[in-house]
Amino acid sequence: MTLARVVADYVALKQALGMRFRTEARILTAFSRALGDVELREVTPEAVQASLAGSGPVTTFWHRKYEALTGFYRFAVGRGYAARSPLPTTVPKRPAPFVPYLYRPEEVQRLLAATDRLDTVPPATLPSATFRTLLLLLYGTGLRLGEALALTVADVDLPGRVLTIRVSKFYKTRLVPVGPQLTQVLAAYAQVRGRLPRPAGMASAFLALRTGHPLPRHRAERTFQRLRDRAGVRREDGARYQPRLHDFRHCFAVRRLVAWYQAGADVQRLLPHLATYLGHADIAATQRYLTLTPELLHAASARFAAYAFGGLS
Repeated sequence: MTLARVVADYVALKQALGMRFRTEARILTAFSRALGDVELREVTPEAVQASLAGSGPVTTFWHRKYEALTGFYRFAVGRGYAARSPLPTTVPKRPAPFVPYLYRPEEVQRLLAATDRLDTVPPATLPSATFRTLLLLLYGTGLRLGEALALTVADVDLPGRVLTIRVSKFYKTRLVPVGPQLTQVLAAYAQVRGRLPRPAGMASAFLALRTGHPLPRHRAERTFQRLRDRAGVRREDGARYQPRLHDFRHCFAVRRLVAWYQAGADVQRLLPHLATYLGHADIAATQRYLTLTPELLHAASARFAAYAFGGLS
């Protein structure tokens, strides 16, 4: 049986079981295309090693590819399509974990100010109000970028101050309450949005281009790169990646935790609520966002000091 056929069967099985399996499907499809029209049993360890190695240094994506191929060959061997796995038995050490960027309030202000120039850059098909609202929405709710871009006009309930996030990362729909300040921002943008076309009626994109069509993800990311450079927001810690739109999600989670610590709240009890709000499947997924920052460390230390010394008095 050909490699491409077995890959297609494996992906179809995983998705039939309810898994999205999108990244893995892309990895395996790229692997199949790179090796060409070959029989699965003809795939050599050298070919697999070359596919894993790529052309750059070992990154976390190397391990992502390795894990995808491990699952694939477990499937293939189990069904007799391959006699053994050609994957390497020696696995390189994982690189240091990626550390998301935490935006300072003044950096957010500079990014927002930089959106004003979007209306003057031809062709000005992206209203500055759309991108400004996107930034504030991500900063104020911690939504995933894809969730924010997928919002429709009907999903934004301004009187109820709630957003409906439909079929997100884990095939779940959830309601996300928003505060009064962000509601005012969304209401002001809704006035702008009301003057733009609605190609699909109430199912039209809330964050839209001048045509009324959705703002594409790739365009949002490219636009943010330009705004970031214009606003002078950069990492100086030698990290491989510069600040991203997704980092607003991490920033939101850390700000919420710091606020809870400072308010003396029961953080352990509230953490599941934060996981639900962010749309995570479990608390462990939320904890990835809660890295120790100077603010968080200070808040936690102050909380512990109050507990320890208070008990001695």
